[in-house]
Amino acid sequence: KVFINDHGRFSEHDVPNSTGLWQTILATDVNGDGKEDLLVGNWGHNSKLWAGKNGPLKLYVKDFDGNSTVEQLMCYTIDGKEYTFLPKDELEREIPVLKKYYLTYSEVAGKDVQYMFYDLFRNYIELKAETLGSSCFTGDGKGNFTRKDLPDGLQEAPVFSFAPVPAGSDTTDYLAGGNFYGTRPYEGKYDALCPTLFSYDSRIAGFSRLRILTDVQGEVRDLKWLHTARYGDVLVAARNNDSLLFFQYKK
Repeated sequence: KVFINDHGRFSEHDVPNSTGLWQTILATDVNGDGKEDLLVGNWGHNSKLWAGKNGPLKLYVKDFDGNSTVEQLMCYTIDGKEYTFLPKDELEREIPVLKKYYLTYSEVAGKDVQYMFYDLFRNYIELKAETLGSSCFTGDGKGNFTRKDLPDGLQEAPVFSFAPVPAGSDTTDYLAGGNFYGTRPYEGKYDALCPTLFSYDSRIAGFSRLRILTDVQGEVRDLKWLHTARYGDVLVAARNNDSLLFFQYKK
């Protein structure tokens, strides 16, 4: 959503087809045209949520089994049909009532969510994620934005932070960091993204991945620059449940 400030009054506008699992946002003039763009971190393409799917990710929220506890049912879409993300045994931990209806896996194999939940599947809150790719939203200066995926190398895990690199070339360079370990064993942790330097090059009107900082491991949650008198520009990487890391920048 974009909120336009008109002399202190805000009007709300939706960016079409842009719902996602967004984690961070950096407002910056990516392409140097004087208009503000957005770099936005998403969940990426290296997950079971994305691979082989061709429709939105859905989250249905409701007290499905009437036990006064609200459950969340996540589904993916293939060819217009929605299937539960978690397998039968994982679903039954949160919604035990399913055990009464289906005793074996064969009864629900290949069945969509409407079949599995039948009468329970109504009066819910529905949320969706139409894209999982970390993205650049190019702005026209009037509150309209066009989305484009960032390079494949930035889609290997969730992105939680962006930081512009100090100027010094004819390209605009940025750093991206992320990863997420708080998952169920069914998914496996997302740990494939070391902080990565990428660039928007006005000569090709697009992005390219330049370099990976392999000496930064862990769940990066923020990247910030310190401008010091003694060491010049210093990059600080903040990691989840871990120490800060400091890197001196040399052009």
